[in-house]
Amino acid sequence: MTLLRPKDAPSLAPLTAALDAATPEDRKAWVRSLGGAEQKHLYALAQGNPVHVADLVGADGEVCIGDGRNGLPVLNRFQKRFSRLGSEVVGYNDNREIAGLLSPLIAWFTGPGHFLAYDSPEVPGEVWIDYRTVSTAQHPDFPPLLDNEHGFRSLVFGNMVDILRRVSQHVFIGDAFKNLPRTTPMGLGCRIGSKLDTAPFAICLRS
Repeated sequence: MTLLRPKDAPSLAPLTAALDAATPEDRKAWVRSLGGAEQKHLYALAQGNPVHVADLVGADGEVCIGDGRNGLPVLNRFQKRFSRLGSEVVGYNDNREIAGLLSPLIAWFTGPGHFLAYDSPEVPGEVWIDYRTVSTAQHPDFPPLLDNEHGFRSLVFGNMVDILRRVSQHVFIGDAFKNLPRTTPMGLGCRIGSKLDTAPFAICLRS
């Protein structure tokens, strides 16, 4: 089926209805087709459409996969993997699908990008995916825990929070920010990384 492009949608409502009616394959293909400019437009359209962190996970320990694309010109396909562990929602970024043989090198440079996800403390109905603090709870199916505040990975994920908004039942749009308030000091890598450009992203949770 043909789905509207974000810039062709007069509001979010027709996009939401079409995506909810689409097949999982069509939703994933649509998300994977969105470039950075379209993602920025979709992020603006989705303002005020509420999402809560509980919408991203299932039963305790269950791994929920979001197939995604970011607004970068290369290496822009990835997965965000989420799971509830007790009172926390934890996750990481998986780029093996697109990186292929380069995956070990990229993983060495960026790390797995572990994060904590929780309801926004600032804007009701948004979710923060926070790379600044990593859980002490290790999911058995996730890579070993590694913080994002040291080494080369601090240039990518250091001092970063993704803010997520809902598009439809399965599709979400986010943007990355490196200037949100924090309570812990930043190392050199984080300070350098905070000056680098970030990119929006869209994900489609598998049914």
